[in-house]
Amino acid sequence: MVLVLAGCGVHEGSFTRELVEALDAADIIYVDLYTMPSASWVLEALERWAGRVRVVGREFLEERSRLIMEDARAGNVVVLSAGDPLVATTHQSLLAEAARSGIKSRYIPGISGVCTAKAYSGLSYYRFGKIATIPGPWRGLKPYSVVSVIYSNLCVDAHTLLLLDVDERGVQLKPREALLGLLTVEEELSKTLGFRRVLGETPVLVVERAGAPDARIRIYDTITNLIESEEEARTPSSLVVPAPLNAVEAWILESRLNIKLERTWSKRVYERVGCCKAYETLVEWLSSNMP
Repeated sequence: MVLVLAGCGVHEGSFTRELVEALDAADIIYVDLYTMPSASWVLEALERWAGRVRVVGREFLEERSRLIMEDARAGNVVVLSAGDPLVATTHQSLLAEAARSGIKSRYIPGISGVCTAKAYSGLSYYRFGKIATIPGPWRGLKPYSVVSVIYSNLCVDAHTLLLLDVDERGVQLKPREALLGLLTVEEELSKTLGFRRVLGETPVLVVERAGAPDARIRIYDTITNLIESEEEARTPSSLVVPAPLNAVEAWILESRLNIKLERTWSKRVYERVGCCKAYETLVEWLSSNMP
């Protein structure tokens, strides 16, 4: 009798032998498809265990977790998610709840979509700073904190990985829509707080289906260029707002994509000190105005 939190990676080929053995031994397999869009491949890959599979959403995992614990007291339970389960707070909470309930638990890591996007981007993995998720309009939230995260990272010469929100149907927010909302909020904050806007002239990468055989990187010399483009990204996708590239990063991107990067990728018309000052202003404003 054990609760297993397991990740199945980013495509069917990511299943590990350890995961397959755990699925074979499971009495119940709870499948969480919420954490990654276009994850129908997970159910197809689970056809062999179909009779034991129960598809659940985030609400079930967070608000009805006691039912999972009851099942784990009676048999072997696997809670399976795409990517790696412990990247999400929901699954960390399940481990904590199991420990407090005296239920034996086990963690089987999977290939994380977050880690894969960083690695596949061609940028130095160690130069990434804080991660942020751009909320979809269905949340009724403005991405003030996302703007703050980007400025914070640019201040310390770090790249920013931006995740795109997913609605209850598993549909991911489109990059163009996400960035348009971001620039709108940056303009609002700039007028209110008096700092110079920089995001519109900042380059951006779209990392599509990182880790899958058909993965691709799209680059845009500015965020404004992406918004004006008619190209549509395939899901799952994420965005990278880079700090100025070093020579190695620029060489890697130019070589992999057979392109010549514009000057804006390595040189910017604004300085880091300006981003640092804007970030400090944003933090003070957020502290006073956000609940």
